[in-house]
Amino acid sequence: MRTTTRIIDLAEPGAGDRLPAFAAVDGLYPENPFVLSPEVMHWRGRIFLCRLDRCRQFWLAQKKKRRVTLGTLFDPLLRHHCGDDFTAVLGDHPWPCLLLLHDRLAHDAPGLHRLDGRLNRSIYGALDWNAWFEPLEELAAQLEAVAARGFEPQRFRARQTQFRRFIERIAVASPRDLRAADGHAIARRFGRWLGRVWRWSRAEGGDLDGFPWRSFAPAPPPAVRRDLDFPVNDWDTTATLLREDCARLCAGLARDDGHVIRMRWQITLYNQSRVDVDLSFRHPYSLQRDAPAFATALYQARYAYDDVMRRLASRATDLDLPEQIPFVAWRLELSERLTLTPQCLDLFAGDATEVDFDRVRQLQNKLPRSLECYRGQASFLAEDAFRRAPIGDPRDEPFALGAWTGSAVNKPLFRYPEAQAIDGAPRGRAVFVERGTSPWWHGDDADKAIRDYFILRDERGRASWAYRDAGGAWYRLGEFC
Repeated sequence: MRTTTRIIDLAEPGAGDRLPAFAAVDGLYPENPFVLSPEVMHWRGRIFLCRLDRCRQFWLAQKKKRRVTLGTLFDPLLRHHCGDDFTAVLGDHPWPCLLLLHDRLAHDAPGLHRLDGRLNRSIYGALDWNAWFEPLEELAAQLEAVAARGFEPQRFRARQTQFRRFIERIAVASPRDLRAADGHAIARRFGRWLGRVWRWSRAEGGDLDGFPWRSFAPAPPPAVRRDLDFPVNDWDTTATLLREDCARLCAGLARDDGHVIRMRWQITLYNQSRVDVDLSFRHPYSLQRDAPAFATALYQARYAYDDVMRRLASRATDLDLPEQIPFVAWRLELSERLTLTPQCLDLFAGDATEVDFDRVRQLQNKLPRSLECYRGQASFLAEDAFRRAPIGDPRDEPFALGAWTGSAVNKPLFRYPEAQAIDGAPRGRAVFVERGTSPWWHGDDADKAIRDYFILRDERGRASWAYRDAGGAWYRLGEFC
Protein backbone atom coordinates (compact mmCIF):
# COMPACT_ATOMS: atom_id res chain seq x y z
CA MET A 1 0.00 0.00 0.00
CA ARG A 2 1.42 3.36 -1.09
CA THR A 3 1.13 6.43 1.09
CA THR A 4 1.56 10.02 0.02
CA THR A 5 3.32 12.51 2.25
CA ARG A 6 2.59 16.19 1.76
CA ILE A 7 5.37 18.59 2.69
CA ILE A 8 4.13 21.96 3.94
CA ASP A 9 6.32 24.94 3.09
CA LEU A 10 6.00 27.27 6.07
CA ALA A 11 7.52 30.14 4.10
CA GLU A 12 4.71 30.18 1.56
CA PRO A 13 1.11 31.33 2.09
CA GLY A 14 -1.49 28.82 3.09
CA ALA A 15 -3.75 29.38 0.08
CA GLY A 16 -2.86 30.74 -3.33
CA ASP A 17 0.25 32.69 -4.21
CA ARG A 18 -0.90 36.25 -4.75
CA LEU A 19 1.42 39.20 -5.13
CA PRO A 20 1.71 41.43 -2.02
CA ALA A 21 1.51 45.17 -2.61
CA PHE A 22 4.79 46.19 -0.88
CA ALA A 23 8.26 44.95 -0.03
CA ALA A 24 10.78 46.19 2.53
CA VAL A 25 14.32 45.28 1.45
CA ASP A 26 17.61 45.66 3.30
CA GLY A 27 20.59 45.42 0.94
CA LEU A 28 19.69 47.67 -1.97
CA TYR A 29 22.03 50.42 -3.11
CA PRO A 30 20.85 54.03 -3.44
CA GLU A 31 22.51 54.21 -6.86
CA ASN A 32 19.98 51.71 -8.26
CA PRO A 33 17.18 50.51 -5.95
CA PHE A 34 14.65 49.94 -8.77
CA VAL A 35 14.94 46.16 -8.92
CA LEU A 36 11.40 45.19 -7.86
CA SER A 37 9.48 48.33 -8.76
CA PRO A 38 9.95 51.68 -10.52
CA GLU A 39 8.54 53.38 -7.41
CA VAL A 40 10.53 53.03 -4.20
CA MET A 41 11.04 54.94 -0.96
CA HIS A 42 14.34 55.29 0.88
CA TRP A 43 13.77 54.46 4.55
CA ARG A 44 17.30 54.53 5.93
CA GLY A 45 20.74 53.20 4.99
CA ARG A 46 20.23 50.38 2.51
CA ILE A 47 16.59 49.79 3.48
CA PHE A 48 14.11 50.62 0.73
CA LEU A 49 10.36 50.18 0.42
CA CYS A 50 9.11 48.99 -2.98
CA ARG A 51 5.59 49.25 -4.42
CA LEU A 52 5.15 45.85 -6.05
CA ASP A 53 1.63 46.72 -7.18
CA ARG A 54 3.12 49.10 -9.75
CA CYS A 55 4.39 46.05 -11.67
CA ARG A 56 1.76 43.54 -10.57
CA GLN A 57 0.89 42.32 -14.06
CA PHE A 58 4.53 41.86 -15.04
CA TRP A 59 5.54 39.88 -11.94
CA LEU A 60 2.46 37.67 -12.08
CA ALA A 61 3.20 37.00 -15.76
CA GLN A 62 6.81 36.10 -14.86
CA LYS A 63 5.59 33.78 -12.11
CA LYS A 64 3.15 32.04 -14.44
CA LYS A 65 5.65 31.84 -17.27
CA ARG A 66 8.30 30.14 -15.14
CA ARG A 67 5.81 28.07 -13.14
CA VAL A 68 7.39 29.05 -9.83
CA THR A 69 6.28 30.62 -6.55
CA LEU A 70 6.90 34.30 -5.90
CA GLY A 71 9.60 33.36 -3.42
CA THR A 72 11.44 31.33 -6.03
CA LEU A 73 11.05 34.21 -8.50
CA PHE A 74 12.25 37.05 -6.25
CA ASP A 75 15.01 35.27 -4.30
CA PRO A 76 17.55 34.89 -7.17
CA LEU A 77 16.69 38.37 -8.44
CA LEU A 78 17.50 39.97 -5.07
CA ARG A 79 20.64 37.87 -4.69
CA HIS A 80 21.77 39.09 -8.10
CA HIS A 81 21.47 42.75 -7.04
CA CYS A 82 22.12 42.63 -3.28
CA GLY A 83 24.27 39.58 -2.63
CA ASP A 84 23.48 36.66 -0.33
CA ASP A 85 23.07 38.77 2.82
CA PHE A 86 19.89 40.59 1.79
CA THR A 87 16.75 40.58 3.94
CA ALA A 88 13.35 41.29 2.42
CA VAL A 89 9.77 41.17 3.68
CA LEU A 90 6.69 41.14 1.43
CA GLY A 91 3.32 42.37 2.71
CA ASP A 92 0.24 44.44 1.95
CA HIS A 93 1.32 47.56 3.85
CA PRO A 94 4.83 49.00 4.32
CA TRP A 95 4.60 49.30 8.12
CA PRO A 96 4.13 45.59 8.95
CA CYS A 97 6.91 44.89 6.44
CA LEU A 98 9.21 47.26 8.36
CA LEU A 99 8.30 45.75 11.73
CA LEU A 100 9.12 42.23 10.62
CA LEU A 101 12.22 43.42 8.75
CA HIS A 102 13.60 45.02 11.94
CA ASP A 103 12.93 41.78 13.81
CA ARG A 104 14.61 39.62 11.15
CA LEU A 105 17.66 41.91 11.10
CA ALA A 106 17.87 41.80 14.90
CA HIS A 107 17.83 37.98 14.78
CA ASP A 108 20.28 37.80 11.85
CA ALA A 109 17.78 35.97 9.66
CA PRO A 110 18.52 36.99 6.05
CA GLY A 111 16.50 35.91 3.06
CA LEU A 112 13.01 36.46 1.71
CA HIS A 113 10.06 36.51 4.13
CA ARG A 114 6.37 36.75 3.32
CA LEU A 115 3.97 38.13 5.89
CA ASP A 116 1.20 35.87 4.60
CA GLY A 117 3.35 32.77 5.07
CA ARG A 118 2.50 30.48 7.97
CA LEU A 119 5.82 30.85 9.79
CA ASN A 120 6.23 34.59 9.35
CA ARG A 121 2.61 35.23 10.26
CA SER A 122 3.29 33.45 13.53
CA ILE A 123 6.54 35.36 14.11
CA TYR A 124 4.83 38.68 13.41
CA GLY A 125 2.01 37.89 15.82
CA ALA A 126 4.56 37.13 18.56
CA LEU A 127 6.46 40.46 18.30
CA ASP A 128 6.84 42.18 21.68
CA TRP A 129 6.36 45.82 22.56
CA ASN A 130 10.03 46.69 22.06
CA ALA A 131 9.81 45.51 18.43
CA TRP A 132 6.68 47.63 18.00
CA PHE A 133 8.11 50.85 19.52
CA GLU A 134 11.68 50.79 18.14
CA PRO A 135 10.86 51.77 14.51
CA LEU A 136 8.68 54.68 15.65
CA GLU A 137 11.68 57.03 15.88
CA GLU A 138 12.49 56.30 12.24
CA LEU A 139 8.84 56.91 11.39
CA ALA A 140 8.95 60.27 13.19
CA ALA A 141 11.91 61.32 11.03
CA GLN A 142 9.99 60.43 7.87
CA LEU A 143 6.88 62.29 9.02
CA GLU A 144 8.97 65.38 9.69
CA ALA A 145 10.61 65.08 6.27
CA VAL A 146 7.24 65.14 4.47
CA ALA A 147 5.88 67.83 6.81
CA ALA A 148 2.89 65.62 7.66
CA ARG A 149 -0.14 67.67 8.52
CA GLY A 150 -0.81 67.81 12.27
CA PHE A 151 2.38 65.94 13.20
CA GLU A 152 4.31 67.35 16.18
CA PRO A 153 7.48 65.36 17.06
CA GLN A 154 7.52 66.23 20.76
CA ARG A 155 3.85 65.48 21.23
CA PHE A 156 4.27 62.18 19.32
CA ARG A 157 7.07 61.10 21.67
CA ALA A 158 5.06 62.15 24.73
CA ARG A 159 2.15 60.03 23.52
CA GLN A 160 4.49 57.05 23.15
CA THR A 161 5.61 57.46 26.77
CA GLN A 162 1.98 57.64 27.86
CA PHE A 163 1.18 54.49 25.85
CA ARG A 164 4.12 52.61 27.42
CA ARG A 165 2.92 53.48 30.92
CA PHE A 166 -0.56 52.26 30.04
CA ILE A 167 0.57 48.83 28.82
CA GLU A 168 2.84 48.43 31.88
CA ARG A 169 -0.01 49.29 34.21
CA ILE A 170 -2.43 46.78 32.67
CA ALA A 171 0.37 44.18 32.23
CA VAL A 172 -0.13 43.51 28.51
CA ALA A 173 2.84 41.45 27.31
CA SER A 174 2.59 42.02 23.55
CA PRO A 175 0.55 43.88 20.91
CA ARG A 176 -1.29 40.65 20.16
CA ASP A 177 -2.70 40.66 23.69
CA LEU A 178 -4.28 44.06 23.02
CA ARG A 179 -6.08 42.89 19.89
CA ALA A 180 -9.48 43.91 21.31
CA ALA A 181 -8.52 47.60 20.83
CA ASP A 182 -8.91 49.02 17.32
CA GLY A 183 -7.21 52.02 15.77
CA HIS A 184 -9.99 54.42 16.73
CA ALA A 185 -9.75 53.43 20.41
CA ILE A 186 -5.97 53.99 20.44
CA ALA A 187 -6.38 57.33 18.63
CA ARG A 188 -8.94 58.61 21.15
CA ARG A 189 -6.63 57.97 24.09
CA PHE A 190 -3.10 58.34 22.68
CA GLY A 191 -3.42 60.61 19.68
CA ARG A 192 -4.19 60.38 16.00
CA TRP A 193 -0.76 59.26 14.86
CA LEU A 194 -0.37 56.37 17.30
CA GLY A 195 -3.89 55.30 16.36
CA ARG A 196 -2.89 55.33 12.73
CA VAL A 197 0.28 53.30 13.43
CA TRP A 198 -1.86 50.80 15.32
CA ARG A 199 -4.12 50.45 12.28
CA TRP A 200 -1.10 49.97 10.01
CA SER A 201 0.37 47.25 12.21
CA ARG A 202 -2.98 45.42 12.26
CA ALA A 203 -3.70 46.02 8.56
CA GLU A 204 -6.98 47.78 9.40
CA GLY A 205 -6.48 50.66 6.98
CA GLY A 206 -6.72 50.69 3.21
CA ASP A 207 -3.79 51.29 0.86
CA LEU A 208 -1.18 53.57 2.50
CA ASP A 209 -3.72 55.10 4.93
CA GLY A 210 -1.60 58.17 5.62
CA PHE A 211 1.79 56.44 5.56
CA PRO A 212 4.47 59.08 4.76
CA TRP A 213 5.46 57.74 1.36
CA ARG A 214 8.18 59.70 -0.45
CA SER A 215 9.15 58.42 -3.89
CA PHE A 216 12.91 58.15 -4.24
CA ALA A 217 14.61 59.94 -7.15
CA PRO A 218 18.41 59.58 -7.01
CA ALA A 219 19.07 61.90 -9.97
CA PRO A 220 17.22 63.79 -12.69
CA PRO A 221 15.79 61.23 -15.12
CA PRO A 222 17.28 60.96 -18.63
CA ALA A 223 15.55 63.41 -20.97
CA VAL A 224 15.98 65.16 -24.33
CA ARG A 225 14.40 68.37 -25.58
CA ARG A 226 13.59 69.34 -29.15
CA ASP A 227 12.73 72.85 -30.40
CA LEU A 228 11.17 72.33 -33.81
CA ASP A 229 12.39 74.30 -36.80
CA PHE A 230 8.82 74.59 -38.05
CA PRO A 231 5.36 73.82 -36.55
CA VAL A 232 4.33 70.17 -36.93
CA ASN A 233 0.83 68.70 -36.81
CA ASP A 234 1.09 65.43 -38.75
CA TRP A 235 2.03 62.02 -37.35
CA ASP A 236 4.56 60.96 -40.00
CA THR A 237 6.83 63.94 -39.30
CA THR A 238 6.30 63.60 -35.54
CA ALA A 239 7.21 59.89 -35.64
CA THR A 240 10.43 60.58 -37.55
CA LEU A 241 11.53 63.20 -35.02
CA LEU A 242 10.51 61.06 -32.03
CA ARG A 243 12.59 58.20 -33.42
CA GLU A 244 15.60 60.53 -33.51
CA ASP A 245 14.94 61.60 -29.92
CA CYS A 246 14.73 57.98 -28.74
CA ALA A 247 18.12 57.42 -30.34
CA ARG A 248 19.47 60.44 -28.46
CA LEU A 249 18.12 59.00 -25.20
CA CYS A 250 19.81 55.66 -25.94
CA ALA A 251 23.13 57.38 -26.55
CA GLY A 252 23.16 58.55 -22.93
CA LEU A 253 22.29 55.17 -21.43
CA ALA A 254 24.46 52.20 -20.63
CA ARG A 255 23.47 48.82 -22.05
CA ASP A 256 20.32 47.61 -20.27
CA ASP A 257 20.43 50.67 -18.00
CA GLY A 258 16.93 50.01 -16.74
CA HIS A 259 13.80 49.01 -18.62
CA VAL A 260 11.20 51.72 -19.13
CA ILE A 261 7.85 51.52 -17.37
CA ARG A 262 6.70 55.04 -18.22
CA MET A 263 7.89 57.87 -20.46
CA ARG A 264 6.68 61.46 -20.15
CA TRP A 265 6.12 63.41 -23.35
CA GLN A 266 5.73 67.14 -22.64
CA ILE A 267 4.44 68.89 -25.76
CA THR A 268 4.49 72.67 -26.33
CA LEU A 269 1.78 73.85 -28.72
CA TYR A 270 1.78 76.76 -31.15
CA ASN A 271 -0.16 78.91 -28.66
CA GLN A 272 2.56 78.15 -26.03
CA SER A 273 0.27 75.98 -23.93
CA ARG A 274 1.67 72.65 -22.78
CA VAL A 275 0.24 69.13 -22.88
CA ASP A 276 1.74 66.37 -20.71
CA VAL A 277 1.32 62.82 -22.01
CA ASP A 278 2.33 59.58 -20.30
CA LEU A 279 3.52 56.68 -22.47
CA SER A 280 2.97 53.63 -20.26
CA PHE A 281 4.18 50.10 -20.99
CA ARG A 282 2.43 47.01 -19.67
CA HIS A 283 5.79 45.22 -19.37
CA PRO A 284 9.27 46.72 -18.87
CA TYR A 285 10.53 48.02 -22.19
CA SER A 286 14.15 48.42 -23.34
CA LEU A 287 14.92 51.33 -25.66
CA GLN A 288 18.34 49.89 -26.48
CA ARG A 289 16.95 46.57 -27.66
CA ASP A 290 14.29 48.33 -29.75
CA ALA A 291 16.79 50.51 -31.62
CA PRO A 292 16.87 51.82 -34.27
CA ALA A 293 13.15 51.53 -35.14
CA PHE A 294 11.76 52.02 -31.58
CA ALA A 295 8.53 50.46 -32.84
CA THR A 296 7.02 49.85 -29.41
CA ALA A 297 7.68 53.39 -28.15
CA LEU A 298 6.19 54.86 -31.33
CA TYR A 299 3.26 52.46 -31.06
CA GLN A 300 2.39 53.95 -27.66
CA ALA A 301 3.15 57.49 -28.83
CA ARG A 302 0.72 57.14 -31.75
CA TYR A 303 -2.15 56.36 -29.39
CA ALA A 304 -1.21 59.37 -27.26
CA TYR A 305 -0.88 61.61 -30.35
CA ASP A 306 -4.34 60.65 -31.61
CA ASP A 307 -5.83 61.31 -28.18
CA VAL A 308 -4.19 64.76 -28.00
CA MET A 309 -5.48 65.63 -31.45
CA ARG A 310 -9.02 64.61 -30.52
CA ARG A 311 -8.91 66.79 -27.43
CA LEU A 312 -7.55 69.76 -29.38
CA ALA A 313 -10.28 69.39 -31.99
CA SER A 314 -12.97 69.68 -29.32
CA ARG A 315 -11.48 72.76 -27.60
CA ALA A 316 -13.48 75.93 -26.92
CA THR A 317 -10.56 78.41 -27.11
CA ASP A 318 -8.03 79.56 -29.75
CA LEU A 319 -10.59 78.93 -32.47
CA ASP A 320 -8.60 81.07 -34.89
CA LEU A 321 -5.88 78.38 -34.96
CA PRO A 322 -6.09 75.18 -37.05
CA GLU A 323 -8.25 72.38 -35.67
CA GLN A 324 -5.08 70.42 -34.96
CA ILE A 325 -2.83 72.97 -33.25
CA PRO A 326 0.77 72.36 -34.38
CA PHE A 327 3.58 71.36 -32.04
CA VAL A 328 6.53 73.76 -31.72
CA ALA A 329 8.63 71.89 -29.11
CA TRP A 330 8.62 68.89 -26.79
CA ARG A 331 10.57 67.16 -24.08
CA LEU A 332 10.88 63.35 -23.81
CA GLU A 333 11.76 61.90 -20.41
CA LEU A 334 12.27 58.38 -19.03
CA SER A 335 10.25 58.95 -15.87
CA GLU A 336 10.06 55.38 -14.47
CA ARG A 337 12.46 52.49 -15.00
CA LEU A 338 12.99 48.98 -13.65
CA THR A 339 16.29 47.10 -13.57
CA LEU A 340 15.84 43.46 -14.61
CA THR A 341 18.12 40.47 -14.29
CA PRO A 342 19.11 38.59 -17.47
CA GLN A 343 16.73 35.69 -16.74
CA CYS A 344 13.76 38.07 -16.85
CA LEU A 345 14.54 39.04 -20.44
CA ASP A 346 14.00 35.60 -22.01
CA LEU A 347 10.30 35.35 -22.67
CA PHE A 348 10.49 31.59 -23.18
CA ALA A 349 12.64 30.85 -20.12
CA GLY A 350 15.11 28.77 -22.11
CA ASP A 351 18.88 28.47 -22.03
CA ALA A 352 19.54 30.00 -25.44
CA THR A 353 22.19 32.71 -25.46
CA GLU A 354 20.37 34.76 -28.09
CA VAL A 355 16.79 35.85 -27.63
CA ASP A 356 14.44 37.34 -30.20
CA PHE A 357 13.95 40.52 -28.22
CA ASP A 358 11.88 42.10 -30.97
CA ARG A 359 9.27 39.37 -30.55
CA VAL A 360 9.54 39.57 -26.76
CA ARG A 361 8.94 43.30 -26.81
CA GLN A 362 6.00 43.26 -29.18
CA LEU A 363 4.18 40.33 -27.61
CA GLN A 364 4.65 41.39 -24.01
CA ASN A 365 3.46 44.94 -24.61
CA LYS A 366 0.60 44.24 -27.00
CA LEU A 367 -1.00 40.96 -25.96
CA PRO A 368 -3.41 41.02 -23.01
CA ARG A 369 -3.11 37.25 -22.48
CA SER A 370 -0.29 34.99 -21.35
CA LEU A 371 1.83 33.44 -24.08
CA GLU A 372 1.59 29.76 -24.93
CA CYS A 373 4.04 27.53 -26.80
CA TYR A 374 3.02 24.98 -29.44
CA ARG A 375 5.08 22.49 -31.46
CA GLY A 376 4.32 20.31 -34.42
CA GLN A 377 4.01 16.60 -33.81
CA ALA A 378 3.93 13.47 -35.97
CA SER A 379 0.35 12.26 -36.24
CA PHE A 380 -1.80 10.86 -39.05
CA LEU A 381 -4.80 12.62 -37.46
CA ALA A 382 -5.24 16.12 -38.85
CA GLU A 383 -6.55 17.36 -35.49
CA ASP A 384 -3.29 16.41 -33.76
CA ALA A 385 -0.90 18.41 -35.94
CA PHE A 386 0.15 20.51 -32.92
CA ARG A 387 0.79 19.87 -29.28
CA ARG A 388 1.11 22.37 -26.45
CA ALA A 389 4.61 22.33 -24.96
CA PRO A 390 5.95 23.90 -21.76
CA ILE A 391 7.76 27.15 -22.43
CA GLY A 392 11.48 26.39 -22.42
CA ASP A 393 10.93 22.64 -22.97
CA PRO A 394 13.92 20.99 -24.75
CA ARG A 395 13.38 20.74 -28.50
CA ASP A 396 14.90 17.28 -28.90
CA GLU A 397 12.66 15.22 -31.18
CA PRO A 398 12.93 11.47 -31.88
CA PHE A 399 13.05 12.12 -35.64
CA ALA A 400 12.80 14.92 -38.19
CA LEU A 401 9.40 16.62 -38.32
CA GLY A 402 9.92 18.50 -41.58
CA ALA A 403 7.17 16.71 -43.52
CA TRP A 404 4.71 16.99 -40.65
CA THR A 405 5.50 20.67 -40.14
CA GLY A 406 4.85 21.36 -43.81
CA SER A 407 1.41 19.77 -43.47
CA ALA A 408 0.65 21.66 -40.24
CA VAL A 409 0.87 25.12 -41.84
CA ASN A 410 -2.64 24.60 -43.25
CA LYS A 411 -4.12 23.95 -39.79
CA PRO A 412 -4.92 26.57 -37.15
CA LEU A 413 -3.68 26.66 -33.57
CA PHE A 414 -7.13 27.59 -32.31
CA ARG A 415 -9.48 24.61 -32.23
CA TYR A 416 -12.93 24.26 -30.75
CA PRO A 417 -13.23 21.69 -27.93
CA GLU A 418 -15.87 19.93 -30.04
CA ALA A 419 -16.52 20.08 -33.78
CA GLN A 420 -19.25 22.63 -34.60
CA ALA A 421 -21.93 21.39 -37.03
CA ILE A 422 -22.58 23.68 -40.04
CA ASP A 423 -26.15 23.87 -41.27
CA GLY A 424 -26.22 23.04 -44.96
CA ALA A 425 -23.39 23.86 -47.32
CA PRO A 426 -20.92 26.49 -46.06
CA ARG A 427 -21.12 30.00 -47.52
CA GLY A 428 -18.17 31.58 -49.23
CA ARG A 429 -15.19 29.85 -50.74
CA ALA A 430 -14.06 26.34 -49.73
CA VAL A 431 -10.42 25.42 -50.49
CA PHE A 432 -9.62 21.70 -50.30
CA VAL A 433 -6.55 20.93 -48.19
CA GLU A 434 -6.28 17.18 -47.65
CA ARG A 435 -8.14 13.94 -47.07
CA GLY A 436 -7.79 12.26 -43.71
CA THR A 437 -9.57 9.99 -41.34
CA SER A 438 -11.15 9.97 -37.94
CA PRO A 439 -9.86 7.62 -35.18
CA TRP A 440 -12.11 4.79 -36.40
CA TRP A 441 -10.20 2.29 -34.27
CA HIS A 442 -11.94 3.77 -31.23
CA GLY A 443 -15.26 2.38 -32.46
CA ASP A 444 -16.33 4.50 -35.44
CA ASP A 445 -17.49 2.84 -38.63
CA ALA A 446 -14.38 2.68 -40.84
CA ASP A 447 -16.49 3.23 -43.98
CA LYS A 448 -17.68 6.57 -42.59
CA ALA A 449 -14.33 7.66 -41.19
CA ILE A 450 -13.08 9.43 -44.32
CA ARG A 451 -12.89 13.20 -43.94
CA ASP A 452 -12.10 15.92 -46.47
CA TYR A 453 -10.51 18.99 -44.83
CA PHE A 454 -11.08 22.53 -46.17
CA ILE A 455 -10.24 26.13 -45.46
CA LEU A 456 -13.49 28.13 -45.54
CA ARG A 457 -13.36 31.85 -46.31
CA ASP A 458 -16.40 34.05 -45.85
CA GLU A 459 -17.24 37.31 -47.62
CA ARG A 460 -15.24 39.27 -45.03
CA GLY A 461 -12.09 37.21 -45.58
CA ARG A 462 -12.24 35.32 -42.29
CA ALA A 463 -10.84 31.80 -42.51
CA SER A 464 -12.08 28.69 -40.69
CA TRP A 465 -10.86 25.10 -40.69
CA ALA A 466 -13.57 22.53 -41.41
CA TYR A 467 -14.16 19.03 -42.73
CA ARG A 468 -16.85 17.19 -44.69
CA ASP A 469 -17.57 13.63 -43.67
CA ALA A 470 -18.48 10.72 -45.92
CA GLY A 471 -22.16 11.53 -45.55
CA GLY A 472 -21.73 15.10 -46.84
CA ALA A 473 -22.20 16.83 -43.45
CA TRP A 474 -19.95 19.80 -42.67
CA TYR A 475 -18.24 20.57 -39.36
CA ARG A 476 -16.15 23.53 -38.25
CA LEU A 477 -13.00 22.57 -36.27
CA GLY A 478 -11.13 25.83 -35.67
CA GLU A 479 -10.30 29.38 -36.74
CA PHE A 480 -7.27 30.95 -38.38
CA CYS A 481 -5.88 34.24 -37.12
